[in-house]
Amino acid sequence: MNMNIIAITTGDPAGIGPEITTKMIRFLPLNDENIYVVYGKLFPFADGNNVIEILKISEAISPHNIYWIKIDEDIEIGKPTKKSGKISHKILQKCSEDLMAKKIDAVVTCPISKEAIQETYPDFVGHTEFFAQISKSEKVIMSFWGPHFNLALLTTHLPISQISANMQNIEAKLRLIYVESHKILSNPKIAILGINPHAGENGKFGKDDVQMEQVLAKLKKENIAIDGPFPADTFFATKQYDVVISAYHDQGLIPFKMISHESGVNVTLGLPFVRTSVDHGTAFDIAGKGVASEKSLVKAIKFAQFLLSSKKQIGAENYSFLAEYYDEYMSEVPYDEWAEFVVQKYIELRGQNPQNVLELACGTAEISTRLVRKGLAVDAVDSSREMLNIAAQKTDCPKLYNHKITEKFTKKGYDLALLIFDSFNYLTQKTEVQKMLENVHEMLHPNGLFIFDISTVQNCRENIDGFINIFDKKDVYFVHESDFLEDEKIQETHFTFFRKKGYQFTKKVELHRQKIYDVSEILEMTQKFKIKGIYSVGKPENLIEKSSQYLDENFGRLFFVLEK
Repeated sequence: MNMNIIAITTGDPAGIGPEITTKMIRFLPLNDENIYVVYGKLFPFADGNNVIEILKISEAISPHNIYWIKIDEDIEIGKPTKKSGKISHKILQKCSEDLMAKKIDAVVTCPISKEAIQETYPDFVGHTEFFAQISKSEKVIMSFWGPHFNLALLTTHLPISQISANMQNIEAKLRLIYVESHKILSNPKIAILGINPHAGENGKFGKDDVQMEQVLAKLKKENIAIDGPFPADTFFATKQYDVVISAYHDQGLIPFKMISHESGVNVTLGLPFVRTSVDHGTAFDIAGKGVASEKSLVKAIKFAQFLLSSKKQIGAENYSFLAEYYDEYMSEVPYDEWAEFVVQKYIELRGQNPQNVLELACGTAEISTRLVRKGLAVDAVDSSREMLNIAAQKTDCPKLYNHKITEKFTKKGYDLALLIFDSFNYLTQKTEVQKMLENVHEMLHPNGLFIFDISTVQNCRENIDGFINIFDKKDVYFVHESDFLEDEKIQETHFTFFRKKGYQFTKKVELHRQKIYDVSEILEMTQKFKIKGIYSVGKPENLIEKSSQYLDENFGRLFFVLEK
């Protein structure tokens, strides 16, 4: 199987690049399609993805690890210096050698200080120009891709006084933007902004826009449709296009960064490899304080994956938006009672506390943190990096790992495994349930226990079907709608988010689907285990002797205690 090699350069070691890279790779979902290699400085965590330090890229062979080519020296964090600039350039140089040797398919860059690099390399202009030079690419375009609109720049880092003089190759640049945009989007509508106020008003404010009109007319005859030039001062308030072409850096980037902050990705068009980047700077003022957000870097990684993939899809995962508000929204869930229940059931059967616990689909680790407070050693896994990031900020958090419950987990020998709060129901196919059960059986110590809960048909009929709720805060508003599809035994939940960003609201939608299994189906699928009990929390009775139909019809939530 051919795998893509994606490099990540950590940028200026005195800036936030090393911090956001470390945060990003901690819970980065790994798959068989991509291998990740970090060039530069890191502060690896004790949990999360396994980070292996290597000397050369040929040692990066497994997609199940993060590889690190360490390029670092002692510097003062938060202060750009000639030394930090030298290290930044050294990182880029090492990565570029592997790029030119065709050992890398994509590079994702963290921010640098151009000024710091220029103290040693005065001709250095920026990432875009650097990669264009090393790859001998004559025409490259800075572009920015976000949730509201996408942006391409006709010029890169130039003084305003030089913009007009750099318009000679406008036709070739427009061709490049048109071709590359169609590789990324399906039939995009493309517009270009005028260079001068009011798009020149037919030559009253300069001839640049008249010349641009002539070029656009020529391209139109070749079926290269680019509308404009439009006056920039009113464009973003009145027009809607998929790709906007800006004459110069700040003309388009001011509105782009205002409404797409932390959601935008910088992409260099025209290179022989994929290059994406964060859409922010080094932020020396907050470097080393642990508060820098890795969100833009996550977007840049996902976009690089998207550009390398033949499927050309970027899917929003469950809990990618809900995660930030999940704990507040679920504040009435009886986590204390559930945590006490699972520990007591283990003690009743084993006479002591479990020595090590694994929680599957841990979410924000509300159960696991309570078990840690009880003095238990806990590992917790979830497939949502957003939920894991919330969990990682909590006191008494367990060791956290990004992992799907249907995939094998390398660690074994657990005394107790947990799958709590409807997580079982997210496995909508019996084949998925069987994979999960096989994994749990393999990870448990002999005679280890597995405790999970399910939402029942009775719960869906009485509490879920037709449910509507509204969550309203200062900068976010979302609607929670749930229905029970009786024929399919599927619970569907829609979360529609309206989140304020700058002067606009961003709309996002999450769809959650859960399979509601009958108790008889659960008993059939768990035959590899010995069933020690079926319980409704808060009631001491072991319901194991009750009929499946009775359990389905009289309880909203059931807990199963299984033994390996």
